[in-house]
Amino acid sequence: MDTVLVGGGGFLLAAGAVFLAIDKVGKSDMADRKKRLVIYALLGALIALTIGIFHWHRAVYLAGSV
Repeated sequence: MDTVLVGGGGFLLAAGAVFLAIDKVGKSDMADRKKRLVIYALLGALIALTIGIFHWHRAVYLAGSV
């Protein structure tokens, strides 16, 4: 399945970008509350992307197995 390769690669790239962004936010001089909110938003976006990748893979798999 190409969706596994593409989805996995996309997830790895997105996870790397998110963790780099979290590192930059952690080192910034923002207020602690704002840092937490930004970090939670970044992690939430990564979780949403992961769910979207699984949904896409499932849809392609079910369409191909019919």
